Amino acid sequence: MKGRVFFAIHVLIVMMLFVMTIIHVVSAQSALDCSVCHNSNYQLWMQGKHSQTQGDIAKELAEEWIGQPPDSVIHGSGAENCIACHAPIAVTVDGGMTEVQALEHFFTTDNGVFSQNTVAADTLNWPHVFCTTCHNLPADHPTSMPVFSYFNSTTAQYDSVGKISSLCGQCHGALRFKDTDHLTYNAWKMSKHSLTQDDVAGELAEERTGESPDSVILGSDPENCIACHGPTAVLANGGMTETEALDYFFTTQNGKFFTSTASTHQDQWPDVSCITCHNPHNPEARSYFNSETGNYEVFDDAAELCGQCHGSLRFPDTDHRSYNIEKGVGAVGVNFIETMPGITCTSCHMSSGEEDTNASMYHGHTWGIFVTEEDGSRTASCTSCHQTMDATAAENSIQSFRAETQARLDSAEQVFQLADSLMQGNDNAALVAKRDEAKVNLFLVNSDESGGFHNQHFQLALLADVIQRSNEILNVTSVAEPQNKTIPKDFALLQNYPNPFNPSTTIEFTLPYVTSVTLQVYTVLGQEVETIMFNKKLAAGVHRIPFSAINFGNGVYIYKLTTPEYNQTRKMIVMK
Repeated sequence: MKGRVFFAIHVLIVMMLFVMTIIHVVSAQSALDCSVCHNSNYQLWMQGKHSQTQGDIAKELAEEWIGQPPDSVIHGSGAENCIACHAPIAVTVDGGMTEVQALEHFFTTDNGVFSQNTVAADTLNWPHVFCTTCHNLPADHPTSMPVFSYFNSTTAQYDSVGKISSLCGQCHGALRFKDTDHLTYNAWKMSKHSLTQDDVAGELAEERTGESPDSVILGSDPENCIACHGPTAVLANGGMTETEALDYFFTTQNGKFFTSTASTHQDQWPDVSCITCHNPHNPEARSYFNSETGNYEVFDDAAELCGQCHGSLRFPDTDHRSYNIEKGVGAVGVNFIETMPGITCTSCHMSSGEEDTNASMYHGHTWGIFVTEEDGSRTASCTSCHQTMDATAAENSIQSFRAETQARLDSAEQVFQLADSLMQGNDNAALVAKRDEAKVNLFLVNSDESGGFHNQHFQLALLADVIQRSNEILNVTSVAEPQNKTIPKDFALLQNYPNPFNPSTTIEFTLPYVTSVTLQVYTVLGQEVETIMFNKKLAAGVHRIPFSAINFGNGVYIYKLTTPEYNQTRKMIVMK
């Protein structure tokens, strides 16, 4: 009997403490109507899913929890705490209740269990994911400002968070519920978007030594690191400019960056966090946070959102141009080609896999084409369109794309550099124009950063144009250059020209003194296919050797120059 009394008293004390906690939390909160002063954000919230959570829970209870009481849903062996993420402040309604009581109060049951007839109840008081779910709003607001915090429906208290991304990660990641199938935050943590501060610090230390933050952001050669690497950093400490953010988050010496510049205030640096691309008051709207204006810019096209930083949409002089390659922006004299019509950035980099796979639960937020599953296997976004492929075949295909493009890029760079060197001091307007146009297209390909995978047909067309313009320069300037005008100082094997070619090209090399020369051609697998000359003694000077590949098939070949003192190889492309 005494045990029962003791247990009853214990339960009563626990309930009193819980009620006191609820009263404390509720009484500590401002009773102001958020929509009065923050109507624009309130209206945005009304348009998003955060304001429409009750119907989703009702549907799930009626489909997956038939025959189960509220207590089993919250605490059972297959527990799924719907209240904690879909409406945590529901436990404050009617003076306070537990999560189990909230589930029972806001959803109908039949004889105490959920059924296929379960629907939402007391919809007027259901709070959804409201302002005070994520904002701890002081009672004396607006004298005191709200603090980003997560309302924990189990304890009925606010849990402080570090970076705002970890606030999102309570429900859109495994920070609170380890076995959740919402792993967007976890995926983001695997990506480069969550590791930006040290990259910026390294660049400042290497390339901006002696410059002030203001000079980096607004100087004659500006590079707005904040705008793309951590735009919401300007929200720290109540708000600051991009220049102030750069100064606050990276160390300086006498007001200038130096060789040991490093990251600082790391606990506040946001990286490219959730709220960089999602307006938190309406996350479904694709929105880019502009650190200069402090406002969100909405984009209907996901690629345009990516193109703010991975293209020249915001900064015309950027060297990040994946968006440009995908959309055909910025080329000179080359018609746009789509390798995969209708496929855009998010098709490959934010593809979701089959249900219950990591690829599905990550919601594309690793931005990787390949995803490692729980069993160690890999899935690839390519298979969503190419259903006969597996991840290995997809990777082989991508590597093939890259190798082909890299071989052409190597050739284009070499022939362009030769043409550019011969143009030094040449003010022929037509040739200067050819050189400058070739330079633009070569820069565009080099700035893509995919290694040749993004829109390969367009990249190959750009490189073919670079080679053609460079060869046109060489064909004019080479005639004016006597073959042995001066004695070279070093051995060198130059890029053949034209390249690609059909069927004839010229192989050029330099010798600083008389020596024996062997010149051979191989396949990329190392099989010798032709010896152009063998152990032939040649004079010092520049030698241009004509070569015909009339009997060769299309493809990449290696030509090799060998002397007793020197050997070198280069690639050439036969394209018929």
